[in-house]
Amino acid sequence: MNVIKIKIKKMNKLFLFIVFLSLGILANSQQTKEKLIPVTTKSSSALSLYGQAMKYFDEVHLDKAIETFGKALDKDPDFFMVNYQLAFYYLLNRDPENFEKYADAAINCKSKLSDGEEILKNALVRLKQGRNNVVDFGKNLVEMYPEDPNSYNNLAYYQSLAGDSTEMVETLQKAIKVATNPAPFYNQLGYAYLTMKQNDKAEEAFDKYIELEPENPNVYDSKGDYFMFVRKYDRAYESYMRAYAMDPSFSHDKAEVAKRLYEQTEGKKLEIISM
Repeated sequence: MNVIKIKIKKMNKLFLFIVFLSLGILANSQQTKEKLIPVTTKSSSALSLYGQAMKYFDEVHLDKAIETFGKALDKDPDFFMVNYQLAFYYLLNRDPENFEKYADAAINCKSKLSDGEEILKNALVRLKQGRNNVVDFGKNLVEMYPEDPNSYNNLAYYQSLAGDSTEMVETLQKAIKVATNPAPFYNQLGYAYLTMKQNDKAEEAFDKYIELEPENPNVYDSKGDYFMFVRKYDRAYESYMRAYAMDPSFSHDKAEVAKRLYEQTEGKKLEIISM
């Protein structure tokens, strides 16, 4: 699966957002507010759980992320950003029932939202209307918070919904320049290049992802997807199995598919000397 269709799991896998600081009851300095999209919640513990969930998303531990988001909502059911993230996750994973559930909760949030959150809410309203082009909202977000990687992340997702891989690549390249941790953006960039069939650039992006986070099993899962895309099934198997060896929740089924495809196309058993 790609970042848009090839690999929906990673894309939302994907919600590669940084941990935000909050607004209102959990107020921050004005300088911080100007740089990051403020996050509104009544609960400091909910905010902490939100940060943990975002980290899980960044590391591609999706089950843990969803579970932790649920715990945050237990603390503050009116937590806009949690409902927004879950709505978008289920939208990308083509689960309309849960998308509607969390989108409605976000749109009907009773808390006074920050300007950035209002933009995200308006994007959800349009998506609920069945209109996938919300790129203008993402551009407004970037204009308002040009130093926040999350602004570019949202814009990139909106561009993926619109099927504009070229603009998405430009957005991700800008995100890399402002991000404290650019690794997840290199991952997204790799998939974006694959959708454009720019395989050499895709491999460069995935290799940079590996260089930045060699202890993250997802980097080898992503490189495995690259090898599958270019039909190097033996290399894909090796990469998937490396991810699986690091974390058994990763890549085993993909490795089996790669092995089967190799043996079908090559007419011989796949033999791996070393991992």
